[in-house]
Amino acid sequence: MKHLIALLIIIFISIMQHGCLRTYYPAEYYSSAPVMVSETNNNLDISSNYLGADYTIGKGSYENETVQLMRVNYLIANTQDHTNFNLEGFGYTGNYKVSGLDVNYDGDKTVIGLGTDFKFNVNFKFDKFKPGAGMNFGLGVEFGEYYEFRKNAADAGLISEENNLVFLILSFTPTLSYEFSESTVLSAQFNVGLPGGVSPSIVLNHNRFVYWITWLPDDNISTNNYGQRITFGIMVGLNNINL
Repeated sequence: MKHLIALLIIIFISIMQHGCLRTYYPAEYYSSAPVMVSETNNNLDISSNYLGADYTIGKGSYENETVQLMRVNYLIANTQDHTNFNLEGFGYTGNYKVSGLDVNYDGDKTVIGLGTDFKFNVNFKFDKFKPGAGMNFGLGVEFGEYYEFRKNAADAGLISEENNLVFLILSFTPTLSYEFSESTVLSAQFNVGLPGGVSPSIVLNHNRFVYWITWLPDDNISTNNYGQRITFGIMVGLNNINL
């Protein structure tokens, strides 16, 4: 597992800095990996449905480039003593700012995307602590101005030809959760893979209101408050809003 995680980090770094020509990947790859939701013990059902939204702001691949994404999702969580399953569908929109490439291609490009992913986690319960590990697998599709830019700039020979419509979601996740009470679970998660490369997250589920943050700092934190990337998210259990 350690060798596989190291390989994924190397692959992520290499694809973001690949070759002599610039390489642009789906905007979703510059966001954070989706978090795993653990159900609280005061829920009589082992499965719950959630609606959520999250916002990401971060750096793009090259100097002065930025990405902003707003995502909405529907998630089914199934939590038992030693396993946790999440099935998610999501859609997102936002923009990627291209800078320093060519006067005809620089500027903000709109992004629209759809996708689905499946998360699985195995854990060991020690009283209120649950250390564990899992993985996330899914597929997405992205279109809009940013996708058209990737195609057109590649055709013009300005960037490398990496403009597939469909993209892969794959990450591995060590986790540690703590049950403060029957209604409150706090977990730390460390996703390694795509999207995001590395996505350290803190996730709080209180009475099926889920709040989470992912933050990846960089070496310019004194002048850049969000670091390399920051994501804020919230999910609400549908039974909490009588749905």
